Amino acid sequence: MVNMIKYEPLGNHIVVEMPTVEKETKSGIIKSQQMLKEEESKRDGHAKVVAVSQDVKNVKVGDIVIPKGQGFMVMVEDVEYFQMNMFDVLGIVR
Repeated sequence: MVNMIKYEPLGNHIVVEMPTVEKETKSGIIKSQQMLKEEESKRDGHAKVVAVSQDVKNVKVGDIVIPKGQGFMVMVEDVEYFQMNMFDVLGIVR
């Protein structure tokens, strides 16, 4: 199994890429900090798996999962990802 990033989590952990919030509208208007914070809190909860440990069998790199929200942020090559226990995944979007 090949990870999409140069990082391999250990144990039953996976690393996901959370959807980003655009800092400006399609028409070019820059959003306020309050608007950005509100949009971040309303994310649909879907996340793309970019790395899995060798112990994880149920989830593959590239899967779209719905995480429970428990975990921590990791920085890999100046990009912020969310690392979590595989058992905190509520489901896989098919």
